[in-house]
Amino acid sequence: MFFRIIAQTRLTDACYSLRYSPHILNQLAIVSCENFGIRGRSTIQLINNHDQLTFNWSDALFDISFVETDPSLIISACGDGSINLWQLNNTNSLPLLSLREHQREVWCVHWSESRSNDTLLSTSADGTIKLWNFNSSPMVYKTLLGHESVVYEARWHPRQSGLIASVSADCSLRLFDIKQSSNIVNPRAHPTEILCLDWSKYDDHLLITGACDNRLRLWDIRMITNAITIFEGHEAAIRRIKFDPHRRDRLASTGYDGQLKLWNLNSTNIHTERICKDFIYGLDWNLFEQDKLAIGAWDRIVRLCEIISM
Repeated sequence: MFFRIIAQTRLTDACYSLRYSPHILNQLAIVSCENFGIRGRSTIQLINNHDQLTFNWSDALFDISFVETDPSLIISACGDGSINLWQLNNTNSLPLLSLREHQREVWCVHWSESRSNDTLLSTSADGTIKLWNFNSSPMVYKTLLGHESVVYEARWHPRQSGLIASVSADCSLRLFDIKQSSNIVNPRAHPTEILCLDWSKYDDHLLITGACDNRLRLWDIRMITNAITIFEGHEAAIRRIKFDPHRRDRLASTGYDGQLKLWNLNSTNIHTERICKDFIYGLDWNLFEQDKLAIGAWDRIVRLCEIISM
């Protein structure tokens, strides 16, 4: 396997999150924060092969999500407890909507990938997950409780409508089934804060978590009391993990050690790339082109990368 960086984009500030568009080939949304998100402004940049669009915001922005049902809209997670809706074909630099329901910072936003469920979720340092309905006037229609500390990330299941997995600083992994009104919890999924998770794109019952214990754990949601596999190799906390949307057996992870690791679920082989000396908060696979991914770090560089398999 060969790994190469095919392009780089320099940012004005530290990258906090990035996402590939599910609508437009090679369109990438990037969030960067002044002073590493502690205080100051933020920037949203949208880049693709030919164009670049920039929005500025006066507070920290920690995450971004494309709206699955409308290619002209994106959602951002804000440090003041709000979520912002931006219109990409609008030259106005202000958000189309700014909605505040959380009491503290919003860490994650994720629009449902199931077209039968036109709903956004947001997670917060206030310990809650809020579900937003945008069918008519935007509103919170449900608040999910249970976590006892910061909810760093939650993700809708890519195919099972109404199923959400979430992870928190309280060390727990939770599964919320909105349709069944159920809440299943592993209160000690990791011995430390859990920072990230992702669902398998091929196996409905598999998800992965990454934490401050420097380990990834693979779970079968039919029995989340014990992890199927524990992956070791990172030298610091794991901040992002992503299953490959084009391959059943591969996932990528990045973290505070400045490394990218590529894992194969069917073997013990690990491919490691030392990307930089800074935290890596941004990671996503290209949804249209195989073996391509984007990495965004606190060294203010977004790297577009390619994996060449032999």
